[in-house]
Amino acid sequence: MREFDAVIIGGGPAGSTCGCLLMKAGKSCLLVDYATFPRDKICGGGLTAKSWRLLEKLLPDFSYEYYGQKRIRLLLNGKKACEFEAEQELRIVQRRHFDHQLLQHYQALGGEFQKDSFMTVEEQSDKRLVVTLTSGEQVACRYLVGADGSNSRVRRFLTGRNDRGILAVEQYSPKDTYDDSGTIVADLCKSYDDFGYFYCFPNSKHNVIGYGDYTMSLEKFRQVLRDRDIPEGKFRGAYIYMSTDYPLRDQIILIGDAGGFANRLTSEGLYDAFQTAYNASRAIIDGRPFSETNSKVFAKLKWQNRLYEFFAHGSGISVIRLLSHFPGLIKWCFDAKMKRESFFKV
Repeated sequence: MREFDAVIIGGGPAGSTCGCLLMKAGKSCLLVDYATFPRDKICGGGLTAKSWRLLEKLLPDFSYEYYGQKRIRLLLNGKKACEFEAEQELRIVQRRHFDHQLLQHYQALGGEFQKDSFMTVEEQSDKRLVVTLTSGEQVACRYLVGADGSNSRVRRFLTGRNDRGILAVEQYSPKDTYDDSGTIVADLCKSYDDFGYFYCFPNSKHNVIGYGDYTMSLEKFRQVLRDRDIPEGKFRGAYIYMSTDYPLRDQIILIGDAGGFANRLTSEGLYDAFQTAYNASRAIIDGRPFSETNSKVFAKLKWQNRLYEFFAHGSGISVIRLLSHFPGLIKWCFDAKMKRESFFKV
């Protein structure tokens, strides 16, 4: 039986980043994913300034392709509220290529990758874990890291439930569809019977147009497109899990979307994918509980949950509508958030 310091299930940004950090620290690592890379992934692909700055800090030798844009248009229920130019660019990536480049970076560091998927895990008397993969192969490790997205099989093993979350649906549209200026569009919507968000992220080839909320359906997405005079394209959908209501185990760690670490208000996931990947690597390298190395992220999510409730009841929309009369103030708040967001040290 092959043995590793860590087996990571899921080769997306969280899993590959964690693997890179472990390889740099001299730990043996096996990364497992059922997909053949490069593969598509539903996601607007927006790297906010705090996200790409954190990635540069963690992996300074990693380079990737992106479309940079500073212009942001904020809408409320489909109506323009304000428009401003951010101090630092947002980097919009095509997840098909970005995830593949991260995985290749991990492999260039000597990390092993295997096309397979997780089935179950057993803890041995000597504190080793024996992970059984769908292929039937068993591998031993000290830590199992679940980075296998919102439909995480590792999380399902811990909870015994197949939990879901907010549903997001998106499509690729030609560059001249809806907005041909290359501007990033974000729309907070207290309509369609729920609080949701609409986005248009332009990358180098097309516009990524999407909408998500807890009562999402394909017919609702069609209505969103009709309200904005956007021709229908090929739909893609995925759930975004947003809960940390699962048992914490010292040797089984959930990161990224698998652990429910997407932003509760904006559903931004890449920043916390990188942050929790780092916190998991510190837990493994230092032999500390993930509940300790990731404690500030857990605390942040509790605050975000309260903020989401504020917006879901409509009060937050009213506040932003009032602030939209002062676009300079919104720009200042946005820039300050991007610059002052602390990279949680552990």
